[in-house]
Amino acid sequence: MEYSRIEKILASLFVVFLLLASINFLRELENVPQRPNYEYYQEKYGIKALLENQSRLMELDRKLFEMYQKAESNLTEAERVYLFKREEYRVALESGNATEELKEEYLKAKEDYEKAYFQYLGAKSAYEETHKKLEELNSELQGLMQKANEEYRRAYNVYRLKVLILKLLFAVPIFIASLLLLRRYKNIYTSSLIAYSSLLLIYLLLSAIWSTVQLIGLSLFGAFATLLALYYLRREYLKPERVYKRRTAQNKCYNCGFPIKDDYLYCPNCGAKLKEKCEHCGALRPIHLRFCPYCGQ
Repeated sequence: MEYSRIEKILASLFVVFLLLASINFLRELENVPQRPNYEYYQEKYGIKALLENQSRLMELDRKLFEMYQKAESNLTEAERVYLFKREEYRVALESGNATEELKEEYLKAKEDYEKAYFQYLGAKSAYEETHKKLEELNSELQGLMQKANEEYRRAYNVYRLKVLILKLLFAVPIFIASLLLLRRYKNIYTSSLIAYSSLLLIYLLLSAIWSTVQLIGLSLFGAFATLLALYYLRREYLKPERVYKRRTAQNKCYNCGFPIKDDYLYCPNCGAKLKEKCEHCGALRPIHLRFCPYCGQ
């Protein structure tokens, strides 16, 4: 049965609109099963409270590290002054020029050095203790987050499986019904229905592949589709009969594609035989033609 162009356009629009509505409905189906909440698993393992504690410890660790660096710098400076004053006082003692003022400066430098040293030890101890607690907390958090992620991933996979089952329960019956209608009523309407249901299943397949392996899956699917396309082109477009007809219509050699003239009996490039004698009328006709252009036999 022949159909007008407007009927074909309307049938195509029918498929497009049905497909858009169905895809939107399939997306709505994703809200039917309860989607797992990652925060639930964080609370289950007490991760949120530990993260707050980690934040406080990190801030304290930063401040203590700054104090430790400052104490180390003060100790270095106090040690430099102390060593200088000690050497100055020793030289003065040996030369007999020691004064009470030099002695007091030396004792003051020694006292400042000892004070800076104890401050340094205190700052270092406080920083190392806090840093050790932070590392232990980070290790604990890493283990708990790994458990929470694994449990959430299992729950999310179950959720995705439920969604896929719901989508298939919607799409597969439509495809089966379309197939049965097409077998019974072969017209443009049933053809449109089978096209719509097939595209819907393809959409589900692509969605499942993308959500499962994403780029790798899409690459594999693209490679497979490309191979099929190449096979189809090779089979249909590059058939020897098609190549021969195309090259003959372009006045080219059917074997190598070299330009030829109507009176050539052989190809000047590859030597292929271009014409043969017709069994019925005896005229020279192009080789491999199904019917003679002179007698029609």
